[in-house]
Amino acid sequence: MQVRYWVVILITGCWWPLCKAEPLQLVTLQYPPYIYAQNGQPQGVAVDLVEQAFADLGVAIEIRILPWARAISLIEHGQSDAIFTAFKTPERERFADYSREVLFTQSISLVQRAGPPIDWRQQGKTLSVCRVNDVSYGATMDQLMQQQHFAQVYSSNSAYQCMQMLRSARVDLWVNNEYGARVLLQHGKLQHGKLQQRLHIQQPAVQSTPSYIAFSKKRQLTDIRDRFDQALAAMKRDGRYQSLVDKAARAAGQQLNDTVH
Repeated sequence: MQVRYWVVILITGCWWPLCKAEPLQLVTLQYPPYIYAQNGQPQGVAVDLVEQAFADLGVAIEIRILPWARAISLIEHGQSDAIFTAFKTPERERFADYSREVLFTQSISLVQRAGPPIDWRQQGKTLSVCRVNDVSYGATMDQLMQQQHFAQVYSSNSAYQCMQMLRSARVDLWVNNEYGARVLLQHGKLQHGKLQQRLHIQQPAVQSTPSYIAFSKKRQLTDIRDRFDQALAAMKRDGRYQSLVDKAARAAGQQLNDTVH
């Protein structure tokens, strides 16, 4: 059964000139360690940063963790206000106003089972890969998938499902952001012992790609987008951004148990 987490974060106060009676509706995906639900509450460094930036603006927000395809659809059709963390693609820029400040730079990597390194560039036509449904993995990997570089691409609803498919030899490769893969692999090693040691992350990374918060064009939120950029830039200047990143990194490995069950 597919589980949808409804997570509400209310930040009191109202700076926004338009000052809606309702909080801004934000959507995201289950994307550990950047975003995940723990005991029904949002966790992860991306959540921490977004919360802090909107708190600095005095803007109330609500966050829903949904399957990515559903989250993107809500932004495209103006049924939610903003989405994070999103890679920038020409298709998405048709319906989303992206922040100028980068929320994160993510390294996209491939994970394989133990053994000789898989030359995925040369052997792609013989390989299967798992990805999360409708998630962008940056221009390089997105283009390879669009051009059917791999023999088969399996789509799942979570990175954890991809990890399990790779571990059980149902696919040859798993594509993911490197930081998230490392946390999931460490968590899996604690649960499955030596079985998890069969998986390792290929080096170098396929590509390093910036990710952002993006606002629905149908909601006409360029003003709040610009204010968010200012708040995030200020956090980077005064050290709070790095402090939140460091704090979340220390906590991520200990708080994933509820995420994957």
